[in-house]
Amino acid sequence: MYTCVSISLSSLLGHFMKIGYARVSTQDQTLDVQLEQLKRIGCDKIYQEQASGKSSDREQLNLLLDFAREGDVIHVTKVDRIARNTIDALQIADQLAQKKAGLVFHDLGDLDINSDVGRVIYTTISAFAEMERKRILQRCNEGRERARSEGRHLGRFPNKTLHTRIQELAGQGMNKHAISKELECSRTTVYKVLGKNISL
Repeated sequence: MYTCVSISLSSLLGHFMKIGYARVSTQDQTLDVQLEQLKRIGCDKIYQEQASGKSSDREQLNLLLDFAREGDVIHVTKVDRIARNTIDALQIADQLAQKKAGLVFHDLGDLDINSDVGRVIYTTISAFAEMERKRILQRCNEGRERARSEGRHLGRFPNKTLHTRIQELAGQGMNKHAISKELECSRTTVYKVLGKNISL
């Protein structure tokens, strides 16, 4: 994914820069909303990329961290666009703080988390969010255990029509790859339906 650059007159004169960062996880998602918000904020330069938040190989983020200078402020529309979790966010903030650059998450009230007040507020909010995630996970696990004990089905029910058609085509001698293309389903689904004993 290429960097989208828009340089203002102030940055050319050597003044502090507003630098934006936008990310989506998949090619099906669009950057439009993030880019529009970052442009409204007045970002002089915007780094953008399509990469999983779980991936450590985020080329544009690394370029941004390398580019940022003292006095610059990094703007992100939401925390999860730049960081995987609280620790990741604080590590990124620390890298920028070493350069005396700021970091603003606009879903947290436009506070610079590299300021003393911003850091306290961010860590407090993150701690409560983490507690809530753990409570939700615990409730989900308890619900699954209760469903199992009552003998209820968990997960999605199989597509019986698709499964029948897969078996029919296999019976006609079609291989798994061809079945996958013919029915526009994943090869994983075909393998699960036919099992490992059906030859390719």
